[in-house]
Amino acid sequence: MSTIFVESGGAPGAAFSLSYLLTQARLPLDAWSRRRRWLAMLLIAALVFGVGAYGWIVADFSGVEASRAALAASTQRLADASRSLAQLPGLRRSATSAPAVSSLASWGSADDVRIVSELAAQNSVALLAVEPGAASGAATESGRLLRLTARADFVHLMAFLRGLSDLPLLMVPVDVTVKQDAAALSVNATWRLFSALRPAPLTTPADAFDDASLDPDDDEDVVFFDPFSRPQMHAGDDLADDASLRLVGLLRDLKRGLALLDTPDGSTTVMSGQQVGAERVTKIDADGVTLANGVTTRTLALTEAS
Repeated sequence: MSTIFVESGGAPGAAFSLSYLLTQARLPLDAWSRRRRWLAMLLIAALVFGVGAYGWIVADFSGVEASRAALAASTQRLADASRSLAQLPGLRRSATSAPAVSSLASWGSADDVRIVSELAAQNSVALLAVEPGAASGAATESGRLLRLTARADFVHLMAFLRGLSDLPLLMVPVDVTVKQDAAALSVNATWRLFSALRPAPLTTPADAFDDASLDPDDDEDVVFFDPFSRPQMHAGDDLADDASLRLVGLLRDLKRGLALLDTPDGSTTVMSGQQVGAERVTKIDADGVTLANGVTTRTLALTEAS
């Protein structure tokens, strides 16, 4: 048994019960009151505004987040610049009192000859003459000339040149001439030495030109081949065999030809495009067989068979 309380307005006390809410939800739109319509429109507008505002903030269309990030980066750079500026006087004092500068203050031509001679001895380079030159220039552009004549093989010469980067001063080549002389290389070079400058350090060791230190399986290794070495030719036997080829017979039609050749290994038949030793058959016609070896060509005729 249920008790229903009726208030003075005539509306039941259970107006907001579940059944009442379901009944109100099933009402068609044309049956809605004006107040309910305004409430629904305000609710939809608030929802759309909230979703749009969230998307606007996330996408940063106004550029607020980008401006904040730029401001933070600028603040950090300003702080770094301030610290560097504060350290600048100490760095200047350290640079002024650096021992590397004072150790080369009295560097002269005798020291140039000494370090070049030591480097040449370490890399088995025979120095025939070392002639120091006069100094010229001022401050960091002050330099001296050094002329040398030496003899060495290619590997040790490259090791000597590579070792120049380990010297305590910068050596710049002015004129370098390398000639092959008997079993060795003759080198005539003129260098300009700068005591106030240092060479850029290399990332690879000075013996990188030694063939034993190279990895043949590494495609990224830089290999320096000796341009003065004589190429080893292994085609001597092939040339001898090619010279002994004789044309024994020909068989031709309108489309292709077939030739019978007498070789040191016996008789064989060849067609156009076929390889014979170091040569290739390029043409078979009534005049004979044309063979090509690179840019060199020759023709075997039937009259050569004897």
